[in-house]
Amino acid sequence: MLQDRTTSHSGTEVSTERLIAMAGYAGLSQDVNFARSVVGSASGPKRGEGGDIYDLRPFQEGDDPRHIDPAASARSGRPQLRNRHEQMDRTALLVADFRSSMLWGTKGRLRSVAAAEALSMAGWQVVADGGQVGCLCCWDRGVETRAPKPREAAMLGITEILARLHGFAMDAASDAAEQTGSEPLTLCDMLERATALARPGSDVVLATGFDNPGPNFAATATALMRKCHLSVLLVQDALELQPPSGVFAARISGRVRRGVFGQSTSLEQLSALGIRVRPVSAAQSIDMELSR
Repeated sequence: MLQDRTTSHSGTEVSTERLIAMAGYAGLSQDVNFARSVVGSASGPKRGEGGDIYDLRPFQEGDDPRHIDPAASARSGRPQLRNRHEQMDRTALLVADFRSSMLWGTKGRLRSVAAAEALSMAGWQVVADGGQVGCLCCWDRGVETRAPKPREAAMLGITEILARLHGFAMDAASDAAEQTGSEPLTLCDMLERATALARPGSDVVLATGFDNPGPNFAATATALMRKCHLSVLLVQDALELQPPSGVFAARISGRVRRGVFGQSTSLEQLSALGIRVRPVSAAQSIDMELSR
């Protein structure tokens, strides 16, 4: 049962099996069909495809080379991809924030785990709709990307990346205090990379707690929204939603500091920029999130 497979976990790790099981929530079979998802599998002309080309655009990594238009490529001097009406599917880039600021939680799940699960759910929904999905995963020590591709094979690869990169981030978290001399990755940096990777008109789905956005976040987000449709899965811990009273000590950027918890204003800040925001509670399971 899907319920059993997705709820039996500690809330501190990202499980590939759990992320794959979420395909069932999107209307796909839990036993994902590997055979028809293999890259390079044969496919003939679709019924009703006709001969009218919808548009031409430069070939990008991850595109199917079988759709390259030889004549247009010869004219332009670089490979050009032809997209027919039936091939204009939804494309989404999933952006995962696995920086050290996401690797904590007081109830239910770590914020980073909630982010991975929310992104996986979004990705499977795109696949169920016949679209293409790619990913951009960021952590303190690096970035890994995968260009958008169609079918279940794309999401299977992304679930592996999410689980593996989250494991790397957790393993490196204990060394964060000793790291010096390098500027921490900001959300601005992440969005700039997303802008370069995402295709025009595609959906960019960012799962983050909105920590350390960077001084130019508003301008960077606005530039991205001129090219793509940006939405944020705002992951928040129970502590942020209902902050306790009193003074507490916390390690921030490698230093122990004392302070009080205030009500989070991240939702208001993002909404003020015209960004579509969906709150994600780290304290709730994916089942509770979907039932809201």
